[in-house]
Amino acid sequence: MESNITAERIANAICQDTSFNGHIILIEGKKDLKTYKKFTSPSEAKLVVTFGKHKMRDAYSILTSRNYDKKLGIRDADFLRIPGNAKFSENYVDHIFPTDGHDAEIMMIEAGSLNSILNIVSDEEKVSSFIKSNRRSIENIIFDLIRPLGYLRLANKRHDLGLSFKPANPDGNKLRLDRFVCRNEWKTSDLEKMINYVIEYSKNRGNQVASRAATLAALEQEMSINHPDSELLNGHDASEAFLLVAKQGLSSKNKLLQDANCIEDLLSSCFDWLKFSRTSLYAELNRWQRRLAHPIFVPG
Repeated sequence: MESNITAERIANAICQDTSFNGHIILIEGKKDLKTYKKFTSPSEAKLVVTFGKHKMRDAYSILTSRNYDKKLGIRDADFLRIPGNAKFSENYVDHIFPTDGHDAEIMMIEAGSLNSILNIVSDEEKVSSFIKSNRRSIENIIFDLIRPLGYLRLANKRHDLGLSFKPANPDGNKLRLDRFVCRNEWKTSDLEKMINYVIEYSKNRGNQVASRAATLAALEQEMSINHPDSELLNGHDASEAFLLVAKQGLSSKNKLLQDANCIEDLLSSCFDWLKFSRTSLYAELNRWQRRLAHPIFVPG
């Protein structure tokens, strides 16, 4: 369904809506509505989902060609700021603003939403004991679990390994971290085990999947460069890792811990105006909106 919605169709719907005179904010997905709508003025801004950053860019360009200037976009940075990304430009002129870090979930974690969730799904004594026994914060444990997978995602993108990290269809089997992470040390240290699992997960998707040896070589090449966790790691992976830590590390029985999507919803609900206002994303948006007669981004 969503794949049939073209950038031109999105642009046409925006142009045909003559009842709204404010600014259009293009966002990648429906989950972004929960994150950003609470920070916008309903009279001055309307959020429009584009179902991915590529359609966002195309819809933005179409609107520009039609002289529709009351628009901006918010996108996940993904690997945009990783060194060597030819698509990154300091002089980018379109008003499409990337998140702090890799994506919205990583931005929200680094803004403090993870600690807010811990207060909901666990208790201070259990969290302190777990942190003490593992000699790392919960955030560091989560990042340790998914860092090799983040590098594998990057290697796949740069070396065209043919790997898949999502189900073939929305109801399909999701990639499972518990198939390769070590829950004794709360790390992912067996790279070959991870590669074997992801390669098997990627088969029969219509792509030519690289050999295990080629995949390992590409992974080790990327891991030789120390990229910042915030730019490398994927928010959905982090949500899966937090779910694992909360249920099996902290032994939480909280009913909110259903799946990674629930964790992402919790991150969004805990991401309040104070946290948002401290992000680099907000600083850029606020700098841009100063030229307007009425602000778009306001406290909820």
